[in-house]
Amino acid sequence: MTNEFNITQAEIDEGKTMGGIAYFGILGFLIAFLTSKENKYVMYHAQQSLILVICMLVAPIPVVGWIVALGAFVLFIIGLLNGFKGEIKPLPVVGNIAFKFGILKPAEGGTTPAPEPPAEPGSPDVE
Repeated sequence: MTNEFNITQAEIDEGKTMGGIAYFGILGFLIAFLTSKENKYVMYHAQQSLILVICMLVAPIPVVGWIVALGAFVLFIIGLLNGFKGEIKPLPVVGNIAFKFGILKPAEGGTTPAPEPPAEPGSPDVE
């Protein structure tokens, strides 16, 4: 799969734990979101987990809610494994919904690097 979200390997390595934790309900989502807003990999999984949390709100409804809850549980397991393994795979149905709405996109550019100090006079970089 092509990495259409421009997630770097460093972000994946750094965010594997929070990517998995994001799937542990609203508390896991909040922990991942509040601690790793700048990590695109974590936000990738957090946006999918938020849709799962919303799906679980219908769980108390008899029959239909139970079917949705069972499906959400299966997707929870898949997302959890993907998050901890460092995989960038959208969850069936839920992933497409999350990406369509663009929920929790990480800030463009993230933090800006510190500017380079000026070159010393006489160095090869100075004209």
